[in-house]
Amino acid sequence: MGRAGPLLLIVIALIVFFISERVNVLAPISGRDTTTVVSFWAFATPAQTMRELKSEFEDQFPHIRVEVQTVPWESLQQKTLWAIAAQSNVPDVIVGSSEWTGGLASAGGLEPLDKHLGPEFFARYFPATLGTYQFPEVRRDKPGWRGPMRQYGIPLDLDMMLVFYRADLLEPAMRNLGMDRFPETWSEFRRLGQALRDSQTPQASGVRLLYLDPEDPVPMSMAFLPSSGGRFLDQTMRRAVFDEPESAAAFEFFADLLRSDIAIRWSRSTMEDPIVLYKTGRAAANISGPWYAKLLATKAPELAGRWRVALFPRREPGLPPCGLGGACLAVPYNAPNKEAAMELIRYMATDRFALNYFRRVGSPPPMVSAWSDPVFQQRDPYFGGQCIYDVVRQAIEQAKPLPLMPNTEITKGAVRTAMREISVNGEMTSVALKRAVLRANRILAEE
Repeated sequence: MGRAGPLLLIVIALIVFFISERVNVLAPISGRDTTTVVSFWAFATPAQTMRELKSEFEDQFPHIRVEVQTVPWESLQQKTLWAIAAQSNVPDVIVGSSEWTGGLASAGGLEPLDKHLGPEFFARYFPATLGTYQFPEVRRDKPGWRGPMRQYGIPLDLDMMLVFYRADLLEPAMRNLGMDRFPETWSEFRRLGQALRDSQTPQASGVRLLYLDPEDPVPMSMAFLPSSGGRFLDQTMRRAVFDEPESAAAFEFFADLLRSDIAIRWSRSTMEDPIVLYKTGRAAANISGPWYAKLLATKAPELAGRWRVALFPRREPGLPPCGLGGACLAVPYNAPNKEAAMELIRYMATDRFALNYFRRVGSPPPMVSAWSDPVFQQRDPYFGGQCIYDVVRQAIEQAKPLPLMPNTEITKGAVRTAMREISVNGEMTSVALKRAVLRANRILAEE
Protein backbone atom coordinates (compact mmCIF):
# COMPACT_ATOMS: atom_id res chain seq x y z
CA MET A 1 0.00 0.00 0.00
CA GLY A 2 2.85 2.35 0.90
CA ARG A 3 4.47 1.88 -2.51
CA ALA A 4 1.16 2.02 -4.39
CA GLY A 5 0.28 5.46 -2.92
CA PRO A 6 3.01 7.50 -4.72
CA LEU A 7 2.41 5.54 -7.94
CA LEU A 8 -1.31 6.35 -7.82
CA LEU A 9 -0.52 10.03 -7.30
CA ILE A 10 1.77 10.02 -10.35
CA VAL A 11 -0.93 8.37 -12.49
CA ILE A 12 -3.53 10.94 -11.34
CA ALA A 13 -1.09 13.79 -12.02
CA LEU A 14 -0.40 12.46 -15.54
CA ILE A 15 -4.13 12.13 -16.26
CA VAL A 16 -4.77 15.69 -15.07
CA PHE A 17 -1.80 16.94 -17.14
CA PHE A 18 -2.96 15.25 -20.38
CA ILE A 19 -6.57 16.38 -19.87
CA SER A 20 -5.52 19.99 -19.24
CA GLU A 21 -3.16 19.96 -22.21
CA ARG A 22 -5.91 18.56 -24.46
CA VAL A 23 -8.23 21.35 -23.34
CA ASN A 24 -5.54 23.97 -24.05
CA VAL A 25 -4.80 22.52 -27.48
CA LEU A 26 -8.46 22.28 -28.50
CA ALA A 27 -9.49 25.67 -27.09
CA PRO A 28 -8.45 27.69 -30.18
CA ILE A 29 -10.18 25.18 -32.47
CA SER A 30 -13.32 25.38 -30.36
CA GLY A 31 -13.15 29.18 -30.53
CA ARG A 32 -12.99 29.07 -34.31
CA ASP A 33 -16.08 26.87 -34.39
CA THR A 34 -18.17 29.23 -32.26
CA THR A 35 -21.34 30.32 -34.05
CA THR A 36 -22.09 34.04 -34.34
CA VAL A 37 -25.76 34.89 -34.07
CA VAL A 38 -26.80 37.89 -36.18
CA SER A 39 -29.98 39.52 -34.95
CA PHE A 40 -32.14 40.79 -37.83
CA TRP A 41 -35.12 43.03 -37.05
CA ALA A 42 -37.65 43.71 -39.77
CA PHE A 43 -41.34 44.18 -40.45
CA ALA A 44 -43.46 41.40 -41.92
CA THR A 45 -42.38 41.01 -45.56
CA PRO A 46 -38.59 41.36 -45.19
CA ALA A 47 -38.71 39.16 -42.10
CA GLN A 48 -40.65 36.45 -43.93
CA THR A 49 -38.34 36.64 -46.94
CA MET A 50 -35.28 36.34 -44.73
CA ARG A 51 -36.73 33.32 -42.90
CA GLU A 52 -37.29 31.57 -46.22
CA LEU A 53 -33.85 32.38 -47.66
CA LYS A 54 -31.56 32.48 -44.65
CA SER A 55 -30.63 28.80 -44.88
CA GLU A 56 -28.84 29.59 -48.15
CA PHE A 57 -26.83 32.30 -46.40
CA GLU A 58 -26.09 30.04 -43.43
CA ASP A 59 -24.86 27.31 -45.79
CA GLN A 60 -22.38 29.80 -47.25
CA PHE A 61 -21.35 31.00 -43.78
CA PRO A 62 -21.62 28.00 -41.41
CA HIS A 63 -20.23 30.06 -38.51
CA ILE A 64 -23.12 32.59 -38.75
CA ARG A 65 -26.72 31.98 -37.79
CA VAL A 66 -29.45 34.54 -38.53
CA GLU A 67 -32.04 35.16 -35.86
CA VAL A 68 -35.05 36.88 -37.43
CA GLN A 69 -37.36 38.99 -35.28
CA THR A 70 -40.57 40.34 -36.79
CA VAL A 71 -41.43 43.77 -35.39
CA PRO A 72 -44.64 45.59 -36.39
CA TRP A 73 -43.88 48.47 -38.75
CA GLU A 74 -45.38 51.07 -36.40
CA SER A 75 -43.18 49.84 -33.52
CA LEU A 76 -39.88 49.22 -35.33
CA GLN A 77 -38.47 52.73 -35.02
CA GLN A 78 -39.24 53.08 -31.31
CA LYS A 79 -38.06 49.60 -30.38
CA THR A 80 -34.77 50.09 -32.26
CA LEU A 81 -34.20 53.48 -30.62
CA TRP A 82 -34.81 52.06 -27.15
CA ALA A 83 -32.45 49.12 -27.71
CA ILE A 84 -29.65 51.36 -29.02
CA ALA A 85 -30.04 53.89 -26.19
CA ALA A 86 -30.21 51.22 -23.47
CA GLN A 87 -27.37 49.22 -25.10
CA SER A 88 -29.40 46.11 -24.39
CA ASN A 89 -30.59 43.52 -26.91
CA VAL A 90 -29.19 45.68 -29.72
CA PRO A 91 -29.95 44.20 -33.18
CA ASP A 92 -27.17 43.74 -35.71
CA VAL A 93 -29.22 44.67 -38.80
CA ILE A 94 -32.51 46.52 -39.02
CA VAL A 95 -34.85 47.29 -41.90
CA GLY A 96 -35.50 51.01 -41.57
CA SER A 97 -37.73 53.43 -43.44
CA SER A 98 -36.59 56.46 -45.43
CA GLU A 99 -39.15 58.33 -43.29
CA TRP A 100 -37.42 57.77 -39.94
CA THR A 101 -33.90 56.41 -40.51
CA GLY A 102 -32.72 60.03 -40.52
CA GLY A 103 -33.69 60.39 -36.88
CA LEU A 104 -31.40 57.50 -35.92
CA ALA A 105 -28.55 58.85 -38.06
CA SER A 106 -28.96 62.37 -36.67
CA ALA A 107 -28.81 61.03 -33.11
CA GLY A 108 -25.60 59.10 -33.81
CA GLY A 109 -27.38 55.78 -33.52
CA LEU A 110 -26.22 54.26 -36.82
CA GLU A 111 -22.92 52.95 -38.14
CA PRO A 112 -21.63 54.54 -41.39
CA LEU A 113 -21.69 51.59 -43.76
CA ASP A 114 -19.09 53.03 -46.12
CA LYS A 115 -16.57 52.25 -43.36
CA HIS A 116 -17.11 48.56 -44.07
CA LEU A 117 -18.30 48.27 -47.69
CA GLY A 118 -16.08 49.35 -50.57
CA PRO A 119 -16.69 51.29 -53.80
CA GLU A 120 -17.21 48.10 -55.80
CA PHE A 121 -20.19 47.24 -53.57
CA PHE A 122 -21.89 50.62 -54.06
CA ALA A 123 -21.11 50.74 -57.80
CA ARG A 124 -23.79 48.12 -58.44
CA TYR A 125 -26.61 50.44 -57.28
CA PHE A 126 -28.57 53.15 -59.06
CA PRO A 127 -26.99 56.36 -57.68
CA ALA A 128 -30.32 57.88 -56.61
CA THR A 129 -31.12 54.84 -54.46
CA LEU A 130 -27.93 55.39 -52.45
CA GLY A 131 -28.48 59.13 -52.16
CA THR A 132 -31.66 58.55 -50.18
CA TYR A 133 -29.70 57.16 -47.22
CA GLN A 134 -26.82 59.61 -47.03
CA PHE A 135 -26.49 61.98 -44.09
CA PRO A 136 -23.72 64.21 -42.71
CA GLU A 137 -21.43 62.27 -40.39
CA VAL A 138 -22.40 62.51 -36.72
CA ARG A 139 -20.10 61.90 -33.77
CA ARG A 140 -21.50 61.08 -30.35
CA ASP A 141 -18.43 62.58 -28.64
CA LYS A 142 -19.00 65.89 -30.47
CA PRO A 143 -22.64 66.97 -30.08
CA GLY A 144 -23.70 69.35 -32.83
CA TRP A 145 -20.72 68.51 -35.07
CA ARG A 146 -21.47 67.47 -38.64
CA GLY A 147 -18.93 65.99 -41.02
CA PRO A 148 -18.95 64.87 -44.66
CA MET A 149 -21.82 62.85 -46.14
CA ARG A 150 -21.77 59.18 -45.15
CA GLN A 151 -23.81 56.16 -46.23
CA TYR A 152 -26.06 55.16 -43.33
CA GLY A 153 -28.37 52.77 -45.18
CA ILE A 154 -28.38 50.29 -48.04
CA PRO A 155 -31.57 50.40 -50.18
CA LEU A 156 -33.76 47.31 -49.97
CA ASP A 157 -37.33 48.25 -50.88
CA LEU A 158 -37.75 51.07 -53.43
CA ASP A 159 -40.72 53.40 -53.35
CA MET A 160 -41.50 56.23 -55.74
CA MET A 161 -44.59 57.94 -57.09
CA LEU A 162 -45.97 56.91 -60.48
CA VAL A 163 -49.34 57.66 -62.06
CA PHE A 164 -51.61 54.65 -62.57
CA TYR A 165 -54.42 55.70 -64.88
CA ARG A 166 -57.50 54.29 -66.59
CA ALA A 167 -56.64 54.42 -70.29
CA ASP A 168 -60.25 53.75 -71.27
CA LEU A 169 -61.31 56.95 -69.50
CA LEU A 170 -58.37 59.25 -70.15
CA GLU A 171 -57.13 58.42 -73.64
CA PRO A 172 -60.32 59.64 -75.38
CA ALA A 173 -60.02 62.93 -73.49
CA MET A 174 -56.33 63.14 -74.37
CA ARG A 175 -57.05 62.63 -78.07
CA ASN A 176 -59.66 65.40 -77.99
CA LEU A 177 -56.98 67.71 -76.58
CA GLY A 178 -54.41 66.66 -79.19
CA MET A 179 -52.25 64.84 -76.61
CA ASP A 180 -50.44 61.79 -77.97
CA ARG A 181 -49.08 60.73 -74.59
CA PHE A 182 -49.84 61.12 -70.89
CA PRO A 183 -49.20 64.71 -69.66
CA GLU A 184 -45.56 65.39 -68.85
CA THR A 185 -46.03 68.82 -67.25
CA TRP A 186 -48.30 70.20 -64.54
CA SER A 187 -50.06 72.53 -66.99
CA GLU A 188 -50.93 69.62 -69.31
CA PHE A 189 -52.04 67.53 -66.33
CA ARG A 190 -54.34 70.29 -65.14
CA ARG A 191 -55.69 70.79 -68.67
CA LEU A 192 -56.57 67.11 -68.91
CA GLY A 193 -58.24 67.24 -65.50
CA GLN A 194 -60.34 70.22 -66.52
CA ALA A 195 -61.43 68.51 -69.74
CA LEU A 196 -62.41 65.37 -67.84
CA ARG A 197 -64.33 67.38 -65.27
CA ASP A 198 -66.20 69.34 -67.94
CA SER A 199 -66.94 66.36 -70.15
CA GLN A 200 -70.62 65.54 -70.51
CA THR A 201 -70.22 62.18 -72.21
CA PRO A 202 -71.96 59.29 -70.43
CA GLN A 203 -68.66 57.43 -70.04
CA ALA A 204 -67.08 60.29 -68.11
CA SER A 205 -70.09 61.59 -66.19
CA GLY A 206 -68.96 62.38 -62.64
CA VAL A 207 -65.38 61.28 -63.28
CA ARG A 208 -62.49 63.25 -61.79
CA LEU A 209 -58.82 62.93 -62.62
CA LEU A 210 -57.61 61.61 -59.25
CA TYR A 211 -58.10 61.75 -55.50
CA LEU A 212 -55.92 63.62 -52.98
CA ASP A 213 -55.80 63.48 -49.19
CA PRO A 214 -54.78 66.80 -47.53
CA GLU A 215 -53.83 64.83 -44.41
CA ASP A 216 -51.33 62.59 -46.21
CA PRO A 217 -47.88 64.22 -46.66
CA VAL A 218 -46.40 61.31 -48.65
CA PRO A 219 -47.54 62.44 -52.14
CA MET A 220 -46.28 65.94 -51.30
CA SER A 221 -42.88 64.55 -50.23
CA MET A 222 -42.50 62.02 -53.03
CA ALA A 223 -44.34 63.58 -56.00
CA PHE A 224 -45.36 67.23 -55.83
CA LEU A 225 -42.26 68.65 -54.10
CA PRO A 226 -39.57 66.82 -56.16
CA SER A 227 -41.39 67.55 -59.43
CA SER A 228 -41.52 71.24 -58.52
CA GLY A 229 -37.76 71.44 -57.99
CA GLY A 230 -38.40 72.21 -54.31
CA ARG A 231 -36.99 70.74 -51.13
CA PHE A 232 -37.78 70.53 -47.44
CA LEU A 233 -34.29 71.16 -46.01
CA ASP A 234 -31.14 72.97 -47.10
CA GLN A 235 -27.93 71.12 -48.00
CA THR A 236 -26.77 70.98 -44.36
CA MET A 237 -30.06 69.35 -43.29
CA ARG A 238 -30.19 71.83 -40.41
CA ARG A 239 -32.70 74.35 -41.78
CA ALA A 240 -36.17 74.04 -43.32
CA VAL A 241 -36.58 75.91 -46.61
CA PHE A 242 -39.89 74.67 -48.02
CA ASP A 243 -41.23 78.23 -48.15
CA GLU A 244 -38.96 78.91 -51.15
CA PRO A 245 -40.76 79.68 -54.46
CA GLU A 246 -40.23 76.21 -55.99
CA SER A 247 -41.56 74.46 -52.91
CA ALA A 248 -44.46 76.89 -52.53
CA ALA A 249 -45.47 76.03 -56.11
CA ALA A 250 -45.90 72.38 -55.07
CA PHE A 251 -48.25 73.24 -52.20
CA GLU A 252 -50.20 75.63 -54.44
CA PHE A 253 -50.58 73.07 -57.23
CA PHE A 254 -51.76 70.41 -54.78
CA ALA A 255 -54.37 72.80 -53.38
CA ASP A 256 -55.42 74.01 -56.84
CA LEU A 257 -56.27 70.48 -57.99
CA LEU A 258 -58.68 70.19 -55.06
CA ARG A 259 -60.11 73.71 -55.23
CA SER A 260 -60.79 73.46 -58.97
CA ASP A 261 -62.60 70.12 -58.53
CA ILE A 262 -60.05 68.29 -60.67
CA ALA A 263 -59.23 66.02 -57.73
CA ILE A 264 -61.61 64.41 -55.24
CA ARG A 265 -60.84 65.09 -51.60
CA TRP A 266 -60.57 61.66 -49.99
CA SER A 267 -59.31 60.71 -46.54
CA ARG A 268 -58.11 57.14 -46.15
CA SER A 269 -58.37 57.42 -42.37
CA THR A 270 -62.11 58.25 -42.38
CA MET A 271 -63.37 56.94 -45.74
CA GLU A 272 -63.34 53.55 -47.42
CA ASP A 273 -60.54 52.10 -49.52
CA PRO A 274 -60.07 54.54 -52.45
CA ILE A 275 -59.97 51.63 -54.88
CA VAL A 276 -63.78 51.97 -54.83
CA LEU A 277 -63.26 55.22 -56.76
CA TYR A 278 -61.76 53.28 -59.67
CA LYS A 279 -64.23 50.45 -59.57
CA THR A 280 -67.14 52.89 -59.73
CA GLY A 281 -65.53 55.10 -62.36
CA ARG A 282 -65.36 58.18 -60.12
CA ALA A 283 -61.60 58.67 -60.44
CA ALA A 284 -59.37 57.95 -63.41
CA ALA A 285 -55.87 57.99 -61.90
CA ASN A 286 -53.92 57.30 -58.74
CA ILE A 287 -50.50 58.40 -57.49
CA SER A 288 -48.66 55.45 -55.96
CA GLY A 289 -45.55 53.25 -55.93
CA PRO A 290 -44.75 50.22 -58.15
CA TRP A 291 -46.27 47.89 -55.57
CA TYR A 292 -49.70 49.26 -56.58
CA ALA A 293 -49.57 47.22 -59.79
CA LYS A 294 -50.00 43.97 -57.85
CA LEU A 295 -52.65 45.45 -55.59
CA LEU A 296 -54.76 46.59 -58.56
CA ALA A 297 -54.56 43.22 -60.26
CA THR A 298 -55.61 41.52 -57.00
CA LYS A 299 -58.37 43.90 -55.91
CA ALA A 300 -59.78 44.92 -59.28
CA PRO A 301 -59.35 42.00 -61.69
CA GLU A 302 -62.44 43.13 -63.60
CA LEU A 303 -60.50 46.21 -64.80
CA ALA A 304 -57.76 44.17 -66.49
CA GLY A 305 -56.47 45.72 -69.70
CA ARG A 306 -57.77 49.19 -68.89
CA TRP A 307 -54.82 50.50 -66.87
CA ARG A 308 -51.54 52.15 -67.88
CA VAL A 309 -48.57 53.58 -65.96
CA ALA A 310 -46.82 56.92 -66.51
CA LEU A 311 -44.29 59.19 -64.84
CA PHE A 312 -45.68 61.86 -62.56
CA PRO A 313 -45.76 65.19 -64.47
CA ARG A 314 -43.23 67.94 -63.61
CA ARG A 315 -43.66 71.67 -63.08
CA GLU A 316 -41.39 72.17 -66.08
CA PRO A 317 -39.36 69.84 -68.32
CA GLY A 318 -36.04 68.65 -66.91
CA LEU A 319 -37.12 68.42 -63.29
CA PRO A 320 -37.31 65.02 -61.56
CA PRO A 321 -40.65 63.21 -61.89
CA CYS A 322 -40.66 62.05 -58.27
CA GLY A 323 -38.67 61.44 -55.12
CA LEU A 324 -37.11 58.11 -54.24
CA GLY A 325 -37.48 56.46 -50.85
CA GLY A 326 -38.50 53.12 -49.39
CA ALA A 327 -36.82 50.86 -46.87
CA CYS A 328 -33.14 50.23 -46.17
CA LEU A 329 -30.75 47.98 -44.28
CA ALA A 330 -28.98 49.76 -41.43
CA VAL A 331 -26.65 48.78 -38.59
CA PRO A 332 -26.73 50.32 -35.09
CA TYR A 333 -23.45 51.92 -34.03
CA ASN A 334 -23.30 49.53 -31.04
CA ALA A 335 -24.34 46.36 -32.89
CA PRO A 336 -22.44 43.47 -31.28
CA ASN A 337 -21.58 41.61 -34.51
CA LYS A 338 -20.73 44.19 -37.17
CA GLU A 339 -18.53 41.94 -39.33
CA ALA A 340 -21.19 39.24 -39.54
CA ALA A 341 -23.80 41.96 -40.16
CA MET A 342 -21.84 43.12 -43.20
CA GLU A 343 -21.77 39.59 -44.59
CA LEU A 344 -25.54 39.42 -44.24
CA ILE A 345 -25.92 42.79 -46.01
CA ARG A 346 -23.68 41.61 -48.85
CA TYR A 347 -25.90 38.55 -49.23
CA MET A 348 -29.07 40.66 -49.25
CA ALA A 349 -27.44 42.85 -51.91
CA THR A 350 -27.20 39.94 -54.35
CA ASP A 351 -29.40 39.83 -57.43
CA ARG A 352 -30.87 36.52 -56.25
CA PHE A 353 -32.14 37.95 -52.98
CA ALA A 354 -33.39 41.15 -54.64
CA LEU A 355 -35.36 39.20 -57.25
CA ASN A 356 -36.89 36.93 -54.62
CA TYR A 357 -37.92 39.99 -52.67
CA PHE A 358 -39.34 41.57 -55.82
CA ARG A 359 -41.48 38.51 -56.58
CA ARG A 360 -43.01 38.73 -53.11
CA VAL A 361 -43.80 42.45 -52.86
CA GLY A 362 -43.34 44.00 -56.31
CA SER A 363 -40.58 46.31 -55.12
CA PRO A 364 -38.06 46.76 -57.96
CA PRO A 365 -34.41 45.97 -57.18
CA PRO A 366 -32.10 48.90 -56.36
CA MET A 367 -29.05 47.37 -58.04
CA VAL A 368 -28.59 47.82 -61.80
CA SER A 369 -27.36 44.26 -62.43
CA ALA A 370 -30.64 42.67 -61.29
CA TRP A 371 -32.52 44.42 -64.10
CA SER A 372 -31.04 42.01 -66.65
CA ASP A 373 -33.65 39.49 -65.49
CA PRO A 374 -36.25 38.89 -68.27
CA VAL A 375 -39.13 39.69 -65.90
CA PHE A 376 -38.44 43.40 -66.38
CA GLN A 377 -38.92 43.14 -70.15
CA GLN A 378 -42.27 41.37 -69.94
CA ARG A 379 -45.46 43.03 -71.13
CA ASP A 380 -48.23 43.04 -68.56
CA PRO A 381 -51.72 42.04 -69.82
CA TYR A 382 -53.36 43.83 -66.89
CA PHE A 383 -51.84 47.06 -68.19
CA GLY A 384 -52.87 46.50 -71.79
CA GLY A 385 -49.58 44.85 -72.75
CA GLN A 386 -47.49 47.77 -71.48
CA CYS A 387 -44.00 46.98 -70.19
CA ILE A 388 -44.58 48.84 -66.95
CA TYR A 389 -41.02 48.36 -65.67
CA ASP A 390 -39.73 50.54 -68.49
CA VAL A 391 -41.56 53.38 -66.73
CA VAL A 392 -40.38 52.25 -63.28
CA ARG A 393 -36.75 52.25 -64.42
CA GLN A 394 -37.12 55.74 -65.93
CA ALA A 395 -38.47 56.91 -62.58
CA ILE A 396 -35.53 55.40 -60.68
CA GLU A 397 -32.97 56.93 -63.03
CA GLN A 398 -34.58 60.39 -63.05
CA ALA A 399 -35.82 60.56 -59.45
CA LYS A 400 -34.50 62.88 -56.78
CA PRO A 401 -33.32 61.04 -53.64
CA LEU A 402 -35.46 61.94 -50.65
CA PRO A 403 -33.25 63.52 -47.97
CA LEU A 404 -33.28 61.77 -44.61
CA MET A 405 -35.38 63.76 -42.15
CA PRO A 406 -33.75 64.30 -38.75
CA ASN A 407 -37.23 64.28 -37.23
CA THR A 408 -40.44 62.88 -38.76
CA GLU A 409 -42.47 65.58 -37.00
CA ILE A 410 -41.33 67.96 -39.75
CA THR A 411 -43.44 66.16 -42.37
CA LYS A 412 -46.08 64.61 -40.13
CA GLY A 413 -46.61 67.85 -38.22
CA ALA A 414 -45.46 71.04 -39.92
CA VAL A 415 -45.91 69.97 -43.54
CA ARG A 416 -49.22 68.21 -42.96
CA THR A 417 -50.64 71.24 -41.14
CA ALA A 418 -49.58 73.53 -43.99
CA MET A 419 -51.22 71.23 -46.56
CA ARG A 420 -54.50 71.31 -44.66
CA GLU A 421 -54.43 75.08 -44.08
CA ILE A 422 -53.78 75.81 -47.77
CA SER A 423 -55.94 73.12 -49.37
CA VAL A 424 -58.89 73.01 -46.98
CA ASN A 425 -58.95 76.28 -45.04
CA GLY A 426 -57.97 78.47 -47.99
CA GLU A 427 -55.09 80.21 -46.22
CA MET A 428 -52.54 82.06 -48.32
CA THR A 429 -49.72 79.70 -49.31
CA SER A 430 -46.94 82.11 -48.31
CA VAL A 431 -48.44 82.71 -44.84
CA ALA A 432 -49.07 79.03 -44.09
CA LEU A 433 -45.61 77.96 -45.28
CA LYS A 434 -43.80 80.68 -43.34
CA ARG A 435 -45.49 79.49 -40.15
CA ALA A 436 -44.78 75.83 -40.98
CA VAL A 437 -41.08 76.53 -41.69
CA LEU A 438 -40.72 78.34 -38.35
CA ARG A 439 -42.23 75.30 -36.63
CA ALA A 440 -39.92 72.93 -38.54
CA ASN A 441 -36.85 74.98 -37.64
CA ARG A 442 -37.78 74.89 -33.96
CA ILE A 443 -37.94 71.10 -34.24
CA LEU A 444 -34.52 71.01 -35.96
CA ALA A 445 -33.00 73.28 -33.30
CA GLU A 446 -33.94 70.75 -30.63
CA GLU A 447 -32.14 67.91 -32.39
